[in-house]
Amino acid sequence: MPDEADYTSRRHMLQWLGASAVPLVLGGNARAAALPLKTTGLEHYGMTVPDPEAAAKFYGKIFDPQLFQERDPPPRFYARLGKSYLAFGGNKDIPAPFIDHFCALTEGYGQGEVRSLLEAAAVPMGAGALGMATDPDGLRFQTLGVPGGLARTIIPASRISQDDALFQAVGTDHIMLHVSDLAKSTAHYRKIFGMEVSTTKNPNRVWFGVAQTRLGLEAAAAGEKPSIYYICLRVAGFDRKTAPDKLKRIGVEVLPADDLGLVRFRDLNGLVMALKADA
Repeated sequence: MPDEADYTSRRHMLQWLGASAVPLVLGGNARAAALPLKTTGLEHYGMTVPDPEAAAKFYGKIFDPQLFQERDPPPRFYARLGKSYLAFGGNKDIPAPFIDHFCALTEGYGQGEVRSLLEAAAVPMGAGALGMATDPDGLRFQTLGVPGGLARTIIPASRISQDDALFQAVGTDHIMLHVSDLAKSTAHYRKIFGMEVSTTKNPNRVWFGVAQTRLGLEAAAAGEKPSIYYICLRVAGFDRKTAPDKLKRIGVEVLPADDLGLVRFRDLNGLVMALKADA
């Protein structure tokens, strides 16, 4: 897996320092925070791909033709998805592109507190102050402070065109992780997000509520590598009947519908995204 430094920036450092931990003091009495985390929802996702700019342009055609990039090296690109966004980092030596991490915004914590809480709950953490939490399969989870969004170290890059975006993304609906041991992963994320919610009768799938967003766990198929399998976005004015043809017209591979009734597609690196109506 690429070095931890590949996924951090000054933006992450500033927001993490403002979002993490020691006990809060109210009315002169110290009150220690506790898990589950107080979060405003899932916000952004890191992708490790061979060509970050090409990946950003692919998503720019679909969601927002104005791209962004880091002001300073190494070259990282960003595509906005309404309140959410994708961050693209490059690594030509990886066996295959992958969704590297997901992030939730937290509020009400002091310096270092989030990390301290997770460590106290025996959640493995990456090295250094900016190390991310890892689950039983090594999938990574980051926390940043509200209000989130792109940082001052990120500047406008090229605009792909003057055409309107194909879809108006509002933000994240849910993400789905494919895990090797559903029971172990459920116990892990229960520490962080609280008890799971019951929104499906599928025995191979578990859901957690993360504010107005959701985290799904699904048992990986035999021989399948665990992964952050897909990201699902809420789309304004979404028409599930016409969406596949819109995607196909710009050369995007549309995948068969699943039992959740989503429109899913594969990006230029083989990674899966999904769309649904903003209910």
